Amino acid sequence: MNKTVLHFDIDAFFASVEQLRNPALKGKPVIVGAGVIASCSYEARKYGLHAGMSIAKAKKLCPKALVLEGNCQIYRCVTDRIFEICHSLSPSIETYLDEAYCDLSGTEMVYHNDIIKPAREFKERVKNEVGLSATVGLGVNRMVAKMASKSAKPFGFRAIKAGDETGFISSLPVESLPGVGRKTGAIFKKFNINTIEEIRKLPIDSLKTLFGQNGAAIYERCRGRDTHVINEREIPKSISRETTFHKETTNRDEIEGMIHYLAERAMNTLRELKLLTKAVNLKIRYSDFIEDAATRRFVEHTNIDSEVFERLMDALKIVYKRRVSLRLVGVTLSNFKMESAHEQLSLFESDKEKEKRIKLYRSVDSIRNKYGFSSIIMGQSINISRNLEQDSYGYILRTPSLTK
Repeated sequence: MNKTVLHFDIDAFFASVEQLRNPALKGKPVIVGAGVIASCSYEARKYGLHAGMSIAKAKKLCPKALVLEGNCQIYRCVTDRIFEICHSLSPSIETYLDEAYCDLSGTEMVYHNDIIKPAREFKERVKNEVGLSATVGLGVNRMVAKMASKSAKPFGFRAIKAGDETGFISSLPVESLPGVGRKTGAIFKKFNINTIEEIRKLPIDSLKTLFGQNGAAIYERCRGRDTHVINEREIPKSISRETTFHKETTNRDEIEGMIHYLAERAMNTLRELKLLTKAVNLKIRYSDFIEDAATRRFVEHTNIDSEVFERLMDALKIVYKRRVSLRLVGVTLSNFKMESAHEQLSLFESDKEKEKRIKLYRSVDSIRNKYGFSSIIMGQSINISRNLEQDSYGYILRTPSLTK
């Protein structure tokens, strides 16, 4: 039985939101980012600008470009509203920052065997109710749906009927196939393989010899086949929070304060999802853009901030060895498991003491959810209060992490 998957992507998301917030920016080249471009409007893309390009280079290519640092909270609110509209199509959706997959399989009777109509209506609802342009693709699986939407940008719609997926992707360049990145694409070009149709001529053994297990996946994908299912991602692979400092710094109190704050934000999300973590990673980026990182693990899974921060300070001692100012720090939690009502407590800590700390953080979460994250400042986070403004959401960071 064929599936029907809808994929949508908000066009130039951050920049489009900023143009929506300030109509004076419409029709102008807009950049959102700090140091590098996170998003740029289609007016800016006409000058060759793209995500990941340094803003210094972007300003040379487009001197009239308007650079904004962005607002994390507003972007999240916008996507939450769009995902609500998406849920009206089907309960089975998988969301990311500015895109989502929606499994419409089994809804044919609801839509009288006309899936294209609700898909187009969804696109129009996003435009009319939110004010943003979305590109929509329909296909028999996630991969085909996303390739369809990508081929229709911006503000387009493309539906690939069951049985037509091979013909649709055959003429596309090799780089269009998921799993074919820059290095893999370079290898194909070395063998004068430029289109997906030409990849299909290679036997699976040859692809596996060239690319290992990824070769088997490429063999399936170039035939329009993809077995990944749509799921809600109730347990994410990681939770990360990172930011660029407003001003590069060597101040240890400021650095530790920011790491503490980012850890608090990540742990708040962890507890909302009722998860426990067993690994934490600290990333730093120096002013000369050299990066370093270290991961620390726990003996047992935890959801206690102080335990995570202690490991992060251990990691900081390892990674921050140069006498160079830092421009960015980031915290990532991983190796999750769901909370249990009967977690086994440490043999070296009283049950009551650990229970008190868990209750403390849950009480803090409750207050922050009701009155805003800024309603309580804890621990070393106070070290950055002198330099940063706050709103109800928390400290106004230069480049707030948008990872869910």
